[in-house]
Amino acid sequence: MGFFRSVWGKVTAFFAAALAFLTNFFGGLGFMDHSAFRNDYTIPETAAPYTRIDASPKTDWRARFIWDGSDGTEENVWMCLRKTVTLEKAPGTLKAYISADSRYWLYVNGENVVFEGGVKRGPTPDGSYFDEVELAPFLKPGKNVITALVWYWGKDSSFSSTDSGKAGFLFEAGEIVSDGSWKALRHPAYGNDPGTLQPNYRLPESNICFDAGKDIGDWTAPDFDDEKWENAAASGRGGDAPWGALYPRGIPLLKNSGLQDYLNSDDYKDLRLKRPRKLTLHLPHNAQCTPYLKVDSPAGKQIRIMTENTLLGAVSDVYTTKDGVQEFEALGWFNGEHITYEIPAGVTVLSLKYRETGYDTAFSGDFVCEDEALNVLWQKSLRTLYVTMRDNFMDCPDRERAQWWGDVTNEMAMSLYSLDPAGWLLYQKGVACMLGHVDPETKVLQTVVPNSNGFFELPAQQLAGVCGFWTYYLYTGDKDFLASVYDAAVDYVGLWEIGEDGLVTHREGSWDWLDWGTKIDVAALENAWVYYALSCLREMAAALGKDGGAFTRKMETLKAGYEAFWTPKGYKSPEAAVIDDRANAVAILSGLADEARYGTVAGVLTKTFHASPYMEYYVLEALCRMERYEEAKARILKRYGAMIRYDYSTLWEHWRRALGTLNHAWSGGPLVIMSKHFAGVKPLKPGYEEFLVRPQTTLLRKMECVVPTVKGYIRLSCEKKAGALTLDVRVPGKAKAVVCVPYRDGQTVKLGSEAIYENGQFLPLEGLSFEGLRDGCAVFSVTPDKDETLRFTAGK
Repeated sequence: MGFFRSVWGKVTAFFAAALAFLTNFFGGLGFMDHSAFRNDYTIPETAAPYTRIDASPKTDWRARFIWDGSDGTEENVWMCLRKTVTLEKAPGTLKAYISADSRYWLYVNGENVVFEGGVKRGPTPDGSYFDEVELAPFLKPGKNVITALVWYWGKDSSFSSTDSGKAGFLFEAGEIVSDGSWKALRHPAYGNDPGTLQPNYRLPESNICFDAGKDIGDWTAPDFDDEKWENAAASGRGGDAPWGALYPRGIPLLKNSGLQDYLNSDDYKDLRLKRPRKLTLHLPHNAQCTPYLKVDSPAGKQIRIMTENTLLGAVSDVYTTKDGVQEFEALGWFNGEHITYEIPAGVTVLSLKYRETGYDTAFSGDFVCEDEALNVLWQKSLRTLYVTMRDNFMDCPDRERAQWWGDVTNEMAMSLYSLDPAGWLLYQKGVACMLGHVDPETKVLQTVVPNSNGFFELPAQQLAGVCGFWTYYLYTGDKDFLASVYDAAVDYVGLWEIGEDGLVTHREGSWDWLDWGTKIDVAALENAWVYYALSCLREMAAALGKDGGAFTRKMETLKAGYEAFWTPKGYKSPEAAVIDDRANAVAILSGLADEARYGTVAGVLTKTFHASPYMEYYVLEALCRMERYEEAKARILKRYGAMIRYDYSTLWEHWRRALGTLNHAWSGGPLVIMSKHFAGVKPLKPGYEEFLVRPQTTLLRKMECVVPTVKGYIRLSCEKKAGALTLDVRVPGKAKAVVCVPYRDGQTVKLGSEAIYENGQFLPLEGLSFEGLRDGCAVFSVTPDKDETLRFTAGK
């Protein structure tokens, strides 16, 4: 058996090395130095207000879905639609309500108004979304021309979108509605890519394939002659089958950078190629982008555009030239840091650019300390988070683009420490989508929706998701959200039955998956997740004024049964071969482990490394819950060291980069650990009505941190030098801050210039309360009437 394992290990190592070589060679990785990588952003001066999505469908539609005269079932079709309207005067405001299966680009009087509108279908099994767009700034008195380029995918993905089965475009703005008076023409230049390099089957998008020799010119221009175009064929109104009820998208329209130069665009300007070449262009970071080219070429030359992720199943583009100078932008997005153009001989490259698009949220958090490795990891975690946001929080932006709920729960926690409330809407939308797919008979919360398989559940990810509901409420104080998920969460956790031994009966779900990797202690981990979910349900019940006694009784039974798993070396079920760091971590987080066992479990978490990057976040949380901050930092640097050092701006799916995607949402947990535990900023009461500031100055002697909250920004700056400490804390008005000032016997603590603790005595100061000495800190509380920055000092 050992011989076969050895051979298999060598085989897998060979293929992993080969894939790593191909990935690096294909994408040109290694060009950039990310040893001190930092995203380029400025935190907005004013924190954005918290908002809620509207999960109610619009029902008063007058517009009809339109297309050309075909049956609308052919996949990968690009349709041109035009409508001329005459206005007596320009309106002060005019909202357009727009829906499409599957994507659209909107122009008014030749000016682009929406760059890639639409949201992947699936708020319910048979529903769709619509956009709301303000048109007034683009309209004028007299003649106005509205045009739309609509891309119909025409196929389901496994786990990110459901196809209605019929192409269509819906437009309603006052009296301007989509109907049979619009003009329609299937764009003849778009076609199907006949090559073998096709997208992963999980993606509903096709490769972009454009033949410039069949182009029809600037058909969005107001003076374009559409006389020979056919009138559009009108189908059902909004809300009708097969598109179904139409819900507000709930999230912002995309952010659009405009066309930008690559970092090395100048290297390839006015370049005439005498032989075929692969030109690799570099972005400043991993980004969702659309590539652009301007060339002078004979007709019939084929240019393929790819990223370093194309071999993993991402989309790519194929452009066939016409004769002369021409430019083209492939409108379907892909992601990467390195865009490769395969240019044939005889083509002169005039300009290569890209457009970055993405979810419209502001980077509103930050963490900086004296350890540059941690700074790089925080920033790479942020970039990883952002590149996995668009229609939904996704697992990866290349292979799947799917809303796996384990990923989403981690992403939500990261967003609460790094993004403005517009970013949090994506979690709300995901939850609404999940609730929209609950089968009233089975009560199952599905793990990835929408999906074309009809049903998919990973129970362990869903239990983590129930715990995530409570986390979101704790940070936002959104009781309406909590009420919306409560019944479904109770029903779902109630699916676990407890046997006579006091332990749960195992539920496999659609895929019996608790984590990547091996040596998973299934029984110990599943029971801990159920206990953790029950504890969160009990907290939800209390917040909503409901009776949580049933949860307490179940927890007591489970805790008694879980005692069978305790060993002198940590928690382990009889079936498990070895101690599992994942199971022991969740035992801590759930409250199954008493403080008397912290030392033993901490030993497990410092010596055992089975968790994938997904479950690593929970292991780190458990170490910090036990106040083993040094051990958490050491584990971060050990496990993430290769990702920190690697020349790439995002984090990998697995610990070895060759085994999965180069950008995976679940890997960014250290961002939360650093802001929440190392800087020590976290809510004590829902919605930051009361919050803690407890920087770990024995871990890091200098740090700065910004945390966006529903109350406003919390800003922390802390430095410990020559035995003295300075701690600046910006406290949002009306929020109670509990500030733990690191303190040693004999020191004097001051607030501003006023001594507030000296010679073992609290010196009262108006508006300030003394909470006592604990864990090496002098603890004070303050509730300012308005935003205020407080300076605490401690020294001789």
